[in-house]
Amino acid sequence: MAEPHRERWIDPGLSWSQLRAFRTCARLSSFNAAATELNLTASAVRHQVGLLEARLGVKLFERQGGRLSLTSIGVSFERQISRPMRDLVSACATASRMAAAAPIFLTAPPLFARQFLFDDRFLKWCDGNQVKLDITDAKRDLFGTDQIVAVRLGTEADPDLVSTPVFDVQLVLAAAPTIAARARPTDRSWWLEQTLLSPGVSDIAWPQVWRALKVYAPETTHPLHFSSYAAALEAACAGHGVLLAPLPFSEREFSSGRLSRLSNICLPSRIGYSLLMRRELANTSRGRALRRRIIAAIKPAERF
Repeated sequence: MAEPHRERWIDPGLSWSQLRAFRTCARLSSFNAAATELNLTASAVRHQVGLLEARLGVKLFERQGGRLSLTSIGVSFERQISRPMRDLVSACATASRMAAAAPIFLTAPPLFARQFLFDDRFLKWCDGNQVKLDITDAKRDLFGTDQIVAVRLGTEADPDLVSTPVFDVQLVLAAAPTIAARARPTDRSWWLEQTLLSPGVSDIAWPQVWRALKVYAPETTHPLHFSSYAAALEAACAGHGVLLAPLPFSEREFSSGRLSRLSNICLPSRIGYSLLMRRELANTSRGRALRRRIIAAIKPAERF
């Protein structure tokens, strides 16, 4: 038995702008009135309706002395699309409300979080505003399904992200007391024997160190690379090499005696901490509030 004929559906390539222009014109019977309501020009509205008619291959309006009236096909079309369009608007509003209530995940490196974010007032604000801390050196995907805001050391430009510089670090030459007691930082031969503890972002600063010390750069070095400053800091405290320690994040190690400065030089880092979030989140009240809170948490602690 032959299957009943099924009409093949073809996507006409309609846009929301075309459908919205049509429905507004149908309700107001005027291109000019529709343009005022939609905050467009009358020619733009007329263009959208013309595109819709061309893609459907039908005439939806009769134009009579500046007034519009629906054709019989236009009446039927308007009746059929009214409810789906209302449902779509409602679905979008529901999705927006859900997004507004969904938690924001604030991801930050351990050193930054330890210095600025573990304040009772900031943590209480986070609890009351659906902001959850994610303390890690791993780079989270900012374009996933979750709303993620990231504090990162060093950033790359991206047109879909808003980057706000929040803190610049300074670097000092440091090592464990056992190494510091025998250190000869102005002696080039001493550097040939040292292991340089290097998070990737600090690699570019070593030549500045030797220039500041007025020492020729050693012909060979022994770098030990780390994915984070937190790991490099622990390695330095354990006596595994020399570190360009970031201030103020290493103050505790200096105060406790786990780390000692090898010289008085203090270098500004060319790479600072920035706050990154998707542009659409940055433009919401929650995104702006979180940015203000982080900046406010940092300001009292700034001493450099």
